Amino acid sequence: MNAVTFLLGYAFALTWLAPLPLSSPMTSGIPPRLSVTGWLVTVATAVLAWIAALTILVIGAVHSLITDAALTFCVETLGITNAVMLPSAVATALVMALLALTAGVAIHTARRVIVTMLNIRRSNHDHAEAVQIIGRPTDYDGVVAITADRPAAYCVSGGGRSAVVVTTATLEMLDEAGLAAVLAHERAHLHGRHHHIIAVLNALAAALPRLPLLRAAAHSVPALLEMCADDAATRTHGREPLLASLIALGTQHRLPDGALAAAGTAIVDRALRLTQPPHQSWWRPRTLSTTLAVFATLTTPVLALALCTL
Repeated sequence: MNAVTFLLGYAFALTWLAPLPLSSPMTSGIPPRLSVTGWLVTVATAVLAWIAALTILVIGAVHSLITDAALTFCVETLGITNAVMLPSAVATALVMALLALTAGVAIHTARRVIVTMLNIRRSNHDHAEAVQIIGRPTDYDGVVAITADRPAAYCVSGGGRSAVVVTTATLEMLDEAGLAAVLAHERAHLHGRHHHIIAVLNALAAALPRLPLLRAAAHSVPALLEMCADDAATRTHGREPLLASLIALGTQHRLPDGALAAAGTAIVDRALRLTQPPHQSWWRPRTLSTTLAVFATLTTPVLALALCTL
């Protein structure tokens, strides 16, 4: 098996098979940070495997055209053993067609990802700028209040601007402890750069909507990031204030695209999680097995490529 064959097979396996174990109920007992890491490592490894395979194909195709070794390229890289029976001109045309197709797909995909990322960045920047204009400063650093009859609290970041936004109804509804927990939750999103993670996943899913791994990651990771922010808030303020605030804010109106809200995603799952005593441990068998699986996902292509070059 050559490097291209392995990389394509590995990327295919991750793209179509990995969403099932990553979304399995078996992962419900592991820390959300580990779950997020599993999704991101799998997505990054799959994308890099696709890119590496295409890069090797392009480099090999260009080299074969320059050295007039199209037949050798077809046999060694593509595994087309019948290519030895083809005329040299036919083999060259086949390689040129493959090169054009590969380059076209790569450029089109890269363009879609970049355009989507820029649109998300611009939208978040415009929203952060707008709330700074229409909102009023509060006694809390970096927190802006906007007038609204329904409670909501969220953060938005993009283009170098960021803001934690609360409505006046939220300030009236929550007590001091509950508001502090909510603000800690939102600041955890900003500190962890969760907006960037979601933006990249959404851009990849929009550019390659037929790939199950990217669709599943864009759907699953936001809820896990909310749990990560919950954990950050409860370490400082405890579970009870955040749980009470989460329930109080649970009937809030629809939030702007690109915003991350304390009560905007997976409310029921997060509320149930907060009602249970913390029992997550990095030394539990399920957590250890997930850690090993993430490590194996990342290192398998490196080891395989090393063996292919021996």
